[in-house]
Amino acid sequence: MRVASWNLKGRSGRAAACLGSLLRDRGGADLVLLQEASPRGMEKFIEAAGLDWSLHIRDVAPEMLSERGRSGKKGGRGRPRSVALAGRGGPARNTEVFPNAPLPEKVMAATVQLDGVDTTVATYHAPTGGRHKLKKPAQAVQLARWLALVEGPVVLGGDFNTPKVDPPDRGGIRTHWHSGDDKLNGLPGDDLLVGPEPVHGLEDVLRRYLVDHPDDLDLIRADRPDGPLMTSYCTGGAGKRRYRYDAIWVSSHFTVESVEYVYDEAIDAGTDHALVLAGLAVRSSRFMNLTRGPVR
Repeated sequence: MRVASWNLKGRSGRAAACLGSLLRDRGGADLVLLQEASPRGMEKFIEAAGLDWSLHIRDVAPEMLSERGRSGKKGGRGRPRSVALAGRGGPARNTEVFPNAPLPEKVMAATVQLDGVDTTVATYHAPTGGRHKLKKPAQAVQLARWLALVEGPVVLGGDFNTPKVDPPDRGGIRTHWHSGDDKLNGLPGDDLLVGPEPVHGLEDVLRRYLVDHPDDLDLIRADRPDGPLMTSYCTGGAGKRRYRYDAIWVSSHFTVESVEYVYDEAIDAGTDHALVLAGLAVRSSRFMNLTRGPVR
């Protein structure tokens, strides 16, 4: 099966269709975890991508978002950038929202069937630290601790707006709000979600893939000893600084068969983030009771 995660930059209409066409041209996906997804663009996107259904958080929890001032309706606080799910086959069910999150429109979970197995899937868009300060790590910590309590297969995709250091050796990962940083004033950081030792026990599919393909890892180490492993987002105009802010994480119930970061074509199609694609397979049933790391 194929899973995608993608920040659509709020595109709608013809622009959303262009992004959907790129996904289809790259082989499509059975599950798509979306960030900065415009409700007005979902129909065009899923039609062009060859998908069967979509679920936007503004359709799931309009009252919650309105109460929090995050609905994006006229008279509210602009148009908050929201998350969505889409896929092939049967629709998502058992939707989970996070009303106590600092920015609740940026995270959503649900249950979908992947290769016949009920799987908890979550899509996440990290707040920017420059604007939202401590809300960024607070949101990440809340999701990380929730994931640590979820039983069974899990897939997480997101634009995490971190790490700032993504080297070949996992121990060298540093997030922008890393636990122990002075600016956190003793609070836990976003490394609990996507750092070198996350509390939930999920694994970054790219790092899992590179462990199984050491020759590819050696090439990255020789070319980019300080990282990033791949490019999914750039800052700095002409003197671009490259980051891998976008990723897919999975529980040990899955094997990782392939990983792609489609950056240049995604930029040409109208967004500013790479399309991330992962080929996954469910392990045999005897692995279905695997446990993950402890809550910290």
